[in-house]
Amino acid sequence: MNKKPLILFILIYLSLVLPVKAEFQTSLDSLNKRFGITSGQEKLETLLEMSKVYWNIDPVESIELAKHALGTAQSLESEKEIAKAMYYLGVAYYVDNQLDNSLDYLLKAHRFSQTHNYKKQTADISRHLATVYFEADKLDKAYTHTIQALEIYNSQNDELGIAQSNNLLGLYYKQMGQYSKAVEYYENSLDLGRKISKKSLIGAILNDMGSMYAEIGDTIKAIRIYKEAVSYHKSNGPNFKSGAFELNLADLYVQNGKLKKAKIHLNQGGLIAKNLNSNRLLRDYYKVVSNFEIRSGNTNKAVQAFQKLQAYQDSISSWQLRNKIDELDLHHSMSISNQENELLRKQNQSQQLNFTRQYIVGLLILLVLLIVIFLLTIRYRNNLKDNELLYLKNSLVHQHQEELMDAVKRIKISEDKLRVANNTKDKMFSLIAHDLRGAIGNVSNGLRMYLSEEDLNLSESDKEEFLQALFNSSESAYELMENLLFWAKNQTSTLSANKQMVDASSIISSNVGLFNDLAKIKSINLFSSENPNVEVFVDWNMINTVLRNLISNAIKFTNKNGNIEVKSEVGQYFVKISVIDDGIGMMPEQIENIYEGKTTDGTAAEKGTGLGLMLCRDFLIKNQGKMMVESELDKGSVFSFIIPKRPMNHEKYLELVEKETVIS
Repeated sequence: MNKKPLILFILIYLSLVLPVKAEFQTSLDSLNKRFGITSGQEKLETLLEMSKVYWNIDPVESIELAKHALGTAQSLESEKEIAKAMYYLGVAYYVDNQLDNSLDYLLKAHRFSQTHNYKKQTADISRHLATVYFEADKLDKAYTHTIQALEIYNSQNDELGIAQSNNLLGLYYKQMGQYSKAVEYYENSLDLGRKISKKSLIGAILNDMGSMYAEIGDTIKAIRIYKEAVSYHKSNGPNFKSGAFELNLADLYVQNGKLKKAKIHLNQGGLIAKNLNSNRLLRDYYKVVSNFEIRSGNTNKAVQAFQKLQAYQDSISSWQLRNKIDELDLHHSMSISNQENELLRKQNQSQQLNFTRQYIVGLLILLVLLIVIFLLTIRYRNNLKDNELLYLKNSLVHQHQEELMDAVKRIKISEDKLRVANNTKDKMFSLIAHDLRGAIGNVSNGLRMYLSEEDLNLSESDKEEFLQALFNSSESAYELMENLLFWAKNQTSTLSANKQMVDASSIISSNVGLFNDLAKIKSINLFSSENPNVEVFVDWNMINTVLRNLISNAIKFTNKNGNIEVKSEVGQYFVKISVIDDGIGMMPEQIENIYEGKTTDGTAAEKGTGLGLMLCRDFLIKNQGKMMVESELDKGSVFSFIIPKRPMNHEKYLELVEKETVIS
């Protein structure tokens, strides 16, 4: 057997390890010396430092030192050091592969630190709790504690803690199979590690990244990252992290059949594991040895390695471990709850005591006040009685005067409203009677003359014009009667809006079709445009009546060969429907008085009552709508109105109408 490669490996290992080991031994000797000459608080701090130093080189010794530190801290009643000792003990148990004991002490330390508001220590413990939960495959709890640690580190601008937390998040997303996100967090952590020149952290991050790439099958990238990590691990000497790195690299080479390279790193990782006497590292070492011997074809050696592996496996099965961890979590939660209940009980007792004191003081003050009030009442009783009687009489007189004045005002307002209403109705009935009599009389006289006058000699064009005049009169009478019916119902409040979701374009198309023939008689081009299908929440009949009146008015006041366009625009909350004509238009004073019943003859001498626009306004109010009028003399008019797309009350209407974009 050729022993040269083995001798060469040992020489290289010793040349790299001995200087670091010598430096570590010097540091450890210094701590031992300080421990021997100090006492009290200083001795306690030395114990804690020694326990932390032994984390990665002798976990068993670290556990003993941490227990010693915990007992010393409890005897000195040093609260911060009690939390730190439990924290160090939990980490030492983790390195020694005792996850249940590790979690128990870390949870106690976490609860203690949170209770005493030790922010930095709480973050460090949360980060190590996350590591233990990762090991126990409790990813949700691992993520929760990582985020808690990261938030504290960010608030304190702790770059090392932020880098370590980002590395844990990379590990979390790797376990979740979200590799691109894992790479993002690993690289963030690596950048921070390089910025603060933390070699041990850089080596650990590279180790985790290499493990991830090996897991997803990118062997070349994994080996390249592992090679980059070599110098960082060598500079830290033989410790738990460098041993884990060597074994990871050996396992990667075994999986890819590069057994010679695997052997070198396997020997180096095994040597570190044996020197540290780490159960966790020895377990991983024999696992890789077993795979190595299987690849090498040495079945007997593989079986021997596997048997040794069993000796270093966890003392309890994975399901038992998970159950125990669940029990620890439950116990921890109950401890927190009991602690909070105890604190609340003490607070309640304190509050109850304060309340009792305040109650007694208040009663005394109240008693004094009652005595004073009683004496004052007796002293001024007679005078107050006379004054109260006088005040009561004056108040009654004043109240009667105010009630009388209010009644007079209400009567006056009612009389004014009634007078205006009667005047309006008288004027309206007068106009209606005149226009209805005139329209029906014109039709009746015209038909009588046309049918009975045999000597009435009319040309075809005269006949057509004569019949057109009769038709206009009948249309005016029909429109007047229909509007009068609606107006009468509206005035008696028997007409209510039956609202539902309807298509606005159907209202437009039905009215354009209805008035097409009438428009053709006057040679008017009536058309609709820009009418998308959109639903509105209205009474179909009322809005149909509104649009019918507006189109009828537009035809009435548009000259022959004119144009009338009906279009709709969809806003955010309302739909705007416009009737646009190029007719005779109106003067400003006509627009101001448009709802007062004043009328003007149409371009073909058509008659009207002004009732239609009043009806339109009332119907739109019942439907949360609003009418807008624009007109210029001899250029035409635009009668527009908005109606809601969805149900709304009056307050909502007032709010949304101010925001509507289609209202110009």
